[in-house]
Amino acid sequence: MTTLKPIATRAQIHRLCCDSSLSGKTRGETSKARWELYIVVYNTTEMWPRHHWPVSRRHHLPTIAERTEALAHLGYAPAPGAEWEWQETDTPDYHGHPSEPSFLGTISIVPLEQAQAAEDGAE
Repeated sequence: MTTLKPIATRAQIHRLCCDSSLSGKTRGETSKARWELYIVVYNTTEMWPRHHWPVSRRHHLPTIAERTEALAHLGYAPAPGAEWEWQETDTPDYHGHPSEPSFLGTISIVPLEQAQAAEDGAE
């Protein structure tokens, strides 16, 4: 049997609307909302790499520089020429609190070594 190699081609950022996924509760605490950036990894059952900003920053979208730094910490960089794309969604009803608009940001990524090699080649 052939094992497929995990593939990561994009990162996403969104604000967790509450702590229900962290606490396992069906009714989450909205005061514990926070921003989460994660790497989408195909061909794996492992937990996707992720970075959380503190709850104290829940009302402030991480800057592009902060998102790039978090990506680097996870071993990735934005793909050359890639820009963040945003979608608006609603929080799911199952969270047990009123639905509110939510934003999902997506960017194409490359492994950090590949980005550094491309940068070194441009010099």
